[in-house]
Amino acid sequence: MMKKTTLACLIVLLLLLPSLLLAQDVLTREEGAFAIYFLDLEPGPSVEDKSGDATILISPDNKVMLLDCGHFESAMQVLDALKKLDIDYIDYFVASHPHIDHIGSFVQIASAVDIGQVYHSSLEYPTSIYQGYIQMIEKKKIPTTILSKGDVLSFGEHISIEIFNPEREIKYPLNYPANSTQFINNQSLAMKFTYGESTAWFSGDLYMAQERALTTKFGDRMHADVAKANHHGGDTSNSLRWIKNLNAKIVVAMHDQLDSMTVYNNYKKYGAEYHLTLNDGNVKVVMDDKKHYEVFDSKDSWMN
Repeated sequence: MMKKTTLACLIVLLLLLPSLLLAQDVLTREEGAFAIYFLDLEPGPSVEDKSGDATILISPDNKVMLLDCGHFESAMQVLDALKKLDIDYIDYFVASHPHIDHIGSFVQIASAVDIGQVYHSSLEYPTSIYQGYIQMIEKKKIPTTILSKGDVLSFGEHISIEIFNPEREIKYPLNYPANSTQFINNQSLAMKFTYGESTAWFSGDLYMAQERALTTKFGDRMHADVAKANHHGGDTSNSLRWIKNLNAKIVVAMHDQLDSMTVYNNYKKYGAEYHLTLNDGNVKVVMDDKKHYEVFDSKDSWMN
């Protein structure tokens, strides 16, 4: 019996060995470049929601932005990533929208790491998670700026960010916040980062209706080489028209499951290299200002 058990363990180890050998630590700094770290967050055992989005961006002059921070049960994973990257100060925190899988960890993170500036939209959301987020900002006296369509801000000396969504004045539906998931997702900040000739796009959890509105209004202005897939790569979003208009070459979806093979196939069909944190682990995209990009995954997968 002992020999059979040992043999079984050896077989399992041999099967796992290729993936273990190919795994790499991508949470390392890239001096003099624009580096984007899409974090692979795993949900806790009691989590019914998505583990969510959390992206660390570091400018060529070492300014740090945390764009969303995942579910509160993923807080330690975000803090561990910050520690591995030797980050003890966050220059900018950006909340794309106030759902639990995007701002859930803010209280824990702001308690552990000083934050210089918070950016979010004017959308208010009467939940305990949102109230905790606002109270922590007030407690820490963190300067806060409301962002809306048409705003432009700087991320360090070399990167500019243009805001495409939402409107400054948000019109709430009747009976808000009841049945408001799509409405809130469609108020997500849509942000285009420009570093010389290189570009990156983030727009939270936009649904197809708002994708269509932005595509109709802005067209080619939205083109970006690197993009985060909307709504965790789900088919509530990422319409074919949106995919073609963005014309991204590198797309990353942050999710603890594969939501849609159709979305994956459509991005691949139109020339994108598609990464999903479930399969690829942490994903690092490094770029200079001349459209040169490198992508590093912490796990090897069949997706790209």
